[in-house]
Amino acid sequence: NKKLFNRSICEVTTKKIANFKRPLLTMKLFFTIGLLLITAQLFSQDRLTDFTAVDDKARFIDSDDPAVLAQELTEFCHNDKEKVRSIFRWITDHITYYKATPKKAKRRTADAMYEDDADDTAALKPVTERIAIKVLKDRRTHCEGYARLFKSLCDHAGIPAQIITGYARTDVFRMESQFKTNHSWNAVYFDSAWHLLDATWASGFTTTFSGDFVKYYNEYYFLPDPADFARHHYPDDLRWTLLDHPPALEEFRKTPFHQRSFVKYGITDFYPSRGTIEASLGDTVTIELETMTGLVRPIAPDSIWDAETLFITPMAAYVKPGSSLLNKKVVYKFPVDSDKVEWLHIMYNDDAVLQYKLAIKDKKSIAGN
Repeated sequence: NKKLFNRSICEVTTKKIANFKRPLLTMKLFFTIGLLLITAQLFSQDRLTDFTAVDDKARFIDSDDPAVLAQELTEFCHNDKEKVRSIFRWITDHITYYKATPKKAKRRTADAMYEDDADDTAALKPVTERIAIKVLKDRRTHCEGYARLFKSLCDHAGIPAQIITGYARTDVFRMESQFKTNHSWNAVYFDSAWHLLDATWASGFTTTFSGDFVKYYNEYYFLPDPADFARHHYPDDLRWTLLDHPPALEEFRKTPFHQRSFVKYGITDFYPSRGTIEASLGDTVTIELETMTGLVRPIAPDSIWDAETLFITPMAAYVKPGSSLLNKKVVYKFPVDSDKVEWLHIMYNDDAVLQYKLAIKDKKSIAGN
């Protein structure tokens, strides 16, 4: 009986020790796995979002040959996303936007735009390659040249890319009757999915009245969210919105004009949703913005925002916020006391972010008096 008792005590003790060690081993295993997952996630996020090394290397590469340039821009990259980034940043750094004067420039086909001084060898190449060679030679082009150069470099790097044509809301005073194809951008394929980007708009912007190009890199146009991108880029082929439910044409045309600074403040919603506000003299127009963080943001305003557009136009008013609510809505109040104002620029942190068309309902009767 004593032996049986001692053996039972030993069995119970052994089981207790085993049961005591099992949670420790399990906790240790979970901790190790968790640490590995966190490390892998941080490493993955760093690899996907930090392009400092890629940008620094791409900046000092140079060649007038698309094949050579593509090879040198991608040979140090670790994956296709870095290759796309390297090509994109090189273009935005080295190519300047050129806008031909509409009165002097006649409409020509893409195949004819760059053939005047192309050599015999270049003339035998496909149009995209020929345009890429000419752009690399001149170091300036328009939106189609940006898009074709990007595709050419991607082709040489073995990365699928497409040239997308459509309507981009570039002119703040454009009338709806002028809605037509006016811009080119790109779609690129990596990580088993298509992505959008616009090298032209990322390179800088032109002033409204003088037409001068200001070199100013805008990170937003590198792989933007398709739903946000569709607010100002409307492709001829709606499949290239990359959205399951693309916005209707009328919905796109009648929304407020998004200024260049709209994307940097995390604006998630706005009211009114239509771009034209009807009001009578004596009315007070209410406009609301909803942001991710509220009114206070530690972001400096764009000091090189097109001052000509802001301060020379007498028919525009620049409306600053009156209050910031707890639900992260910023409220604007504009008293309609004149029939001269036709455009409302909505200011946020001293940046213009939205523009509405103000239509005075009783303007005709006022003119008649």
